[in-house]
Amino acid sequence: MEYGLSLAGSAMHVLNGNLIVTVNGELDDDSAKQLQSDILSTTEVTAVKGVLIDVSPVRFMDSFTFSLLADTARMLSLLGARPVFVGFKAGVASALVDLEVDLDSISTALTMEDGVELLSSYKPRWMQLFDTGEEEAGADLGDSEENNEQDDAEATEEEEKADHGDDAEENDQQDDK
Repeated sequence: MEYGLSLAGSAMHVLNGNLIVTVNGELDDDSAKQLQSDILSTTEVTAVKGVLIDVSPVRFMDSFTFSLLADTARMLSLLGARPVFVGFKAGVASALVDLEVDLDSISTALTMEDGVELLSSYKPRWMQLFDTGEEEAGADLGDSEENNEQDDAEATEEEEKADHGDDAEENDQQDDK
């Protein structure tokens, strides 16, 4: 299913459960804030699993604009969607590094194809936890079964000892007679 939205400065399409956002020009503070708002509301309404933000047309980005986009990425993560930025120009990347902007919180890809591949391999955090929990639960069940078998064997051993002990007492009593 595909939805198309057009904003003054960007275009958005929902395709295969992912929101594809193309920034169509330079971002000033107001248009960056509007873009953030539009991405978040579209993500919430369409319940997409990933958001690919193509910034390849952007030739200049200041630290405020990048900070706003990085905040958008963190917000998308909280909504359960994986954000991936695509197409940073070399000059933009260099400027962001020179400005010592924190880049740890974002995922990037060189091409749209790489970005789509990153999104297609993504499992939301709750699914990762579920998968891990299921494996751990299975391991716990296996351990519990083993423990139950050990407990049963120990109980049988104790019963046998008790039975033999009773027999020995009866034998001693018969010897006394």
